[in-house]
Amino acid sequence: MADQPNKENKKKLGVAELTCYGIGNCIGSGIFVSMSMGIGFTGHSISLALVLACVVVLFAYAYKTLMAGMFVLPGGNYSQQALLQPPLLVGVSAISTVFTGLAFAMYALSIVEYAATVVPQIEAYEKWIAIGIITLFFLTTFFGGKFMAKFNLVMVAVLIVSLLVYVFVGMTKVDYATANPFSGDYFKGGASGLIMAVAAMSFACQGATLPIAMTPDARDPKRSIPKAILIASAVVAVVYCLIGIVSAGVVPVEEVADKNLGVIAREIFPYPVFVIFIIGGACFAIATSLYGAIASVQHPLMATIEDGWLPAFLGKKNKKGYPWVMMLVLYIIAIVPIFVDVGLNALISLMMIPVMVLNLINNILMFRLVKKYPAAWKKGFFHMPKGLFYLTMIVAILCDLLISVALFTTLKSGDQYAILIMVALLFAYSFYRLKAKKVNLSDLERAKKEAEAAAMDDAPPAE
Repeated sequence: MADQPNKENKKKLGVAELTCYGIGNCIGSGIFVSMSMGIGFTGHSISLALVLACVVVLFAYAYKTLMAGMFVLPGGNYSQQALLQPPLLVGVSAISTVFTGLAFAMYALSIVEYAATVVPQIEAYEKWIAIGIITLFFLTTFFGGKFMAKFNLVMVAVLIVSLLVYVFVGMTKVDYATANPFSGDYFKGGASGLIMAVAAMSFACQGATLPIAMTPDARDPKRSIPKAILIASAVVAVVYCLIGIVSAGVVPVEEVADKNLGVIAREIFPYPVFVIFIIGGACFAIATSLYGAIASVQHPLMATIEDGWLPAFLGKKNKKGYPWVMMLVLYIIAIVPIFVDVGLNALISLMMIPVMVLNLINNILMFRLVKKYPAAWKKGFFHMPKGLFYLTMIVAILCDLLISVALFTTLKSGDQYAILIMVALLFAYSFYRLKAKKVNLSDLERAKKEAEAAAMDDAPPAE
C-alpha cells in the first residue's frame, strides 16, 4: 500500500506536460489574427514587440502565477478568485464571460479573410460566410463534441507542422539588409508604435497561465505549475520572435501591414504548399480557437447562471440537457459585430481591456493576500524580499495599465465610450445582483473555504 501514492503521483502531470499545455493554448489563432496589425504599428520590430508582449503579459497576470506558487487550489482559477476577490469582483469576472462571444466574430472573419487569399471570389460574401462558419460551429455543440474533439486534434497537429515549415522556409528568404535593428524601417512607428504593437500582440500571448486549470492533475503543483508557466512563456517568446522576423522580413512592410500572413506565405511557398499552409495553418489555427472558445464557455456560463449572477431563464435546457437559451444569446452576440462592421482592433480591445482592468485590481489585491497568508508566501515558489515583491507587483500593475491605455487610445471615440459603458455595466450589474440577493454565494463560500484550508495547510505548526 505504501507504493500506491507513488503510483498515483507518477500518473500526474509533470513540468514537461504542463509546459506543453501552456504552449499549446498560447500558440494558435492569436498570431494569425493580430500579427499584421502589430506590423502596421511597428514594422520590422514586430519580433521585438512580440518578445516584449510575452514579458508584459506574464507580468499582467502576475497574481495568477504567484498564487499558483503559494497554494494548491483544486478549483484553479475559480478558487483563486474566491480567495483573492470580494464577491463583487467575482461577479464581474463571471459575467464578463458573456463577452467571449465577441471573439467568435473575430475568428470567423479571420478564417474568411485567409481563405480569400486562396479563393478571392469569396471576399464579396465575407459577412455571410463568417455567419455560416459561426452557425456551423454552434451546431456542433448541440450534437455533441466527440467528433469535433478528434477532428480538433488533427487540426492542431497540422497547425504545428505548418508553423514549423513557415519559420524554417521563411528564415531563408528574409531580407536581413532591411529586417535588422539598424535599418530605417525597424521602428516604423517610433516608441509609441512599438508600445501599440506590444498591446495589440498581447492578445496572442495569453494562454501560458492556463496550466493553473490543471492543478488537480499536477504533480507537486506549487512548483511544477509556476515552472511550466515560466518555461511556456519563454518558449512562446522565442517561437513568436522567429515568426515575427519572417512575417516582417520577406516582403516590404507596407504590403503586409494590416493585412494577413497569407501575403508572406504566397512569397515563401510554391502555390500548392501555400494553399496547404493557408488552409492547414491559418484557417485550422483560427478554427480550433473558435471551436475551443465556443465549447469551453458553456460550462463556466452555466455556473454563472446557476450561482445567480445572470438571470435563471438563460439556463433553460431542452430534453437532452442543452442550454439553448444561453447559447442562442451567445450566438447573437457573436454575429452582431459582423453586421455592424466592428474592426479587428476594436474587437481585440473590447475583449482585452475589461480583462486587463480586472487583472490590475487582482494584482493590487495581492498585497493584501500576502499579508493575510505570510506562511504560505514564505514557503511559496516565488518568495522574495519584500522590496522586490513590491517592485514586481508595481511592474505588474503598470503592465496592465500599459495594455489597457494603449488599446483604448487606438479606438475611435464611439468605441471608447462603448468600452467605458461596458465596464461600468459589468460592475453595476454585479452590484445589483448581490444587493437584490439573487446570487447564491454558497459555491463561492465553499471555494473560499477550500482555498483557505489549502492556505492553512501550509501554515507552520503552533509552538
